[in-house]
Formats: sequence, structure tokens, C-alpha cells
Amino acid sequence: MVRKLATELDHKARNAIRLFTRLGLGALAVFYVVAVFVNRELGLVEKIERPLILTALLLIITILVRIEQRLPEDGAAEVVVFADRTSFYEATRKAVENARKRVYVTYFRSKSPVELDAAVQQHFRACRKWANGSAERSFRRVMINTSNPSMVDYLRQELSEVLRAQENKKHYNVKLLDNVPHDVGAISLGIYDDDQVFISYVSGRDRVVGVGIRSREVVRECFEHYYDHLWTVATAIEESSVAAGLR
Repeated sequence: MVRKLATELDHKARNAIRLFTRLGLGALAVFYVVAVFVNRELGLVEKIERPLILTALLLIITILVRIEQRLPEDGAAEVVVFADRTSFYEATRKAVENARKRVYVTYFRSKSPVELDAAVQQHFRACRKWANGSAERSFRRVMINTSNPSMVDYLRQELSEVLRAQENKKHYNVKLLDNVPHDVGAISLGIYDDDQVFISYVSGRDRVVGVGIRSREVVRECFEHYYDHLWTVATAIEESSVAAGLR
């Protein structure tokens, strides 16, 4: 009887933790979007945007650590912290190559990937190769629609890849977010299949700080909904100003 009661209480506690995590991340997402992308119009975010972003990243990591501590041993989350861009993008490239069904990523910089180091470019090439390898695979990327000349050229390349994939009945899809302040260092996200997620942020002097987590529960309960929201509000690149400029 005591064991049964303890099991029931443990189950209720886990459900409460999951609910708290969802509500906390939902509130954090709303706060982040409103503060960074709306209040900036009032000239307030310029003073608080970096502390805000760092606080958001810290809160996400804290929540993930708490989730990891509460998961049963058999399903414990594997968390890896990356302190530089090369190690982070090498890890994400391997995640792309090993993915089975889906790769959902973001790229929120106004600087073209071709302007960055080899590890970043290898990651982007791996994404295209993986997506074109099978019609059973689904690739999505959310990017910022920017007027930076080098990035405009890259967006046109992405548009060409999307159209080529459609002709070959493959699933390489890109969407763009408009009216986003490009100098805000947004937190980037990558979901690989249903059990792996990578989060990154560019800090001062172009340094990438990233976290990789392997856990179905973390992906499902924390990040799938956020990515779905980004994908819903973004515009397909073939319907964007990038495509219109080529007509």
C-alpha cells in the first residue's frame, strides 16, 4: 500500500514538473519575443537586449538541468556543453549525418555562412546532402530575411536548393522571418529526429556557446512547440521578397 501510494505521488510529481516546465518555457518564449522584437521599436531593448538574452539562455539551461535530474536513470538526458564554434558545428554536422527522418534547424545571423569558418560550411553542406539523399527525409530551416549583400546571395542559393528539391520530390524547405532586428543575437535551435536538440548563442567577439541534449522528453516537452511556432509565423522562401526580386 505504501509503495503504491509512493508510486502514485511520484507520478503526480512528474506530471507537475512537466506542466511547470511547459508553462515556464512558454512564458519565457513570450517574454523573449515581446522584449526583443517589440519593445525594440520603443528604443528600450538596446539597453537590455544582451542581459535579456543571456538570462534567457541561463533559464533554459537551468530548466534542462532540472529535467535531467528528475528523469529516471534509463531515460536520463545526455547534456554536452560546447565552448567554441568549431566543436559545436562538428557535433551538429554529425547529428545531421546520423539523423533518420528529420532535421529542423534555425540560422538567425545576418552574416552569410560562407563568411564563417570551415566547420560551419561543412554543417550547411551536410544539411543539403542529407535532405537530397532520400524522399523519406524532412529538412527545415528558419532564417532571417536580411538586406546584407552576402546574405542575400546565400538566400538566393537556398531558394535554388528549395526549388531543385521540389522538382526532385525531396523535402528541403526554408522559411524566412521578416522585420527582425539583425543585431540581436537570438538563440538558435536545431532538432534532430525526436531525441536530440542543439541550442546555441553567439556571445561577444563572435564566440559560439552551445548546448547539446539527447532526450526524447526534452525535445518533445520543451522545444518542438517552439520550433513549430517559428515555422508557422515564417514565410516560405519561394513566396518571399527573395523570390520576388528574381522575377
